[in-house]
Amino acid sequence: MSDEKVVTPFEIGVLAAMQLLGKAVAMNPNLNIDEFRADADRLMAAMPKDPKWQGGDLGVHQAALDSLLRGIDKVQR
Repeated sequence: MSDEKVVTPFEIGVLAAMQLLGKAVAMNPNLNIDEFRADADRLMAAMPKDPKWQGGDLGVHQAALDSLLRGIDKVQR
């Protein structure tokens, strides 16, 4: 049996919700996206890198912020 953690349906739902929030945030015309992205990157850098997501490079602690940033990337500005 594998020691790798299985991603739960709840976790998948949270990550999907974070992408939607990222899209909503990016639609704010008053938002400085570069500053927002830099803040998110600083927060992710301060979080533990382990444990990693199964099959990925990101730690589980960074997943929500990464998902938020992926939602922002879906909006043309």
